[in-house]
Amino acid sequence: MEQLAILTICTISGIFTGLLGIGGGLIIIPAFMIILPFFGISHFTPHQIIAISSTCVLLNSSFGLFYRRKEKFLDKKFVFSASTAVIIGTLISAYTTSYAPIKPIFAIYILVCLISIYLMKHEVHFQFKNNGFLYLLFGFIGAISAAIGIGGAVLFATVLKCFRKETTKELLPTITLIVALHAVFAFLGKMCAGAIVYSVIPAALLASIIGAKIGVKISKKLSTKIIENLMVLILLIAIIRVGFEFFN
Repeated sequence: MEQLAILTICTISGIFTGLLGIGGGLIIIPAFMIILPFFGISHFTPHQIIAISSTCVLLNSSFGLFYRRKEKFLDKKFVFSASTAVIIGTLISAYTTSYAPIKPIFAIYILVCLISIYLMKHEVHFQFKNNGFLYLLFGFIGAISAAIGIGGAVLFATVLKCFRKETTKELLPTITLIVALHAVFAFLGKMCAGAIVYSVIPAALLASIIGAKIGVKISKKLSTKIIENLMVLILLIAIIRVGFEFFN
């Protein structure tokens, strides 16, 4: 029963990974905390659930990337620099959030999500001579997302949409690649901390193979407008989840 429940949850998150390029942590963490106890599965600690999420995000994004390998990506230099900025932001967050009050961080995250919803629904485009400011934004998103404990893939999509000429749908391969690179770093960090729950890997692996493929196939048939609306929905879910924690 436990493996079946894990397989189901991870498959759903894998579908969203393939569909929108996100890692799926926004789905996995609350699902493990809320749904699994209904099946009598309550032995996972919050730290283990976050580690399970890191495992699934790594697998989801890796297979999503494999299924998108023949699609167009942004140039390697940009992807490497953006990923480095995200990792640096995550490291800074890991060091500072233990000292910073959490509610202002929640408030900032909600504000960022609201701005992202506006930008996703409107045609807003910024032009800069170099990518320095863009990398700074990626670092900020990496930091704020790591502090909250959920990914920032949709926020990455919003930023790229406003700074690049490509459509949101065309940016999905690059978003998936950035998420995958960051997921490797996050997974290794959890592994070094001894938090990885290895018993869930077989179910998570199978779920990723199935879910990511389904998601990628569906995304290719959807219009950019529908994909952007789905991203807005993900942002709204993030706001609700963080808002719930903010007021508790």
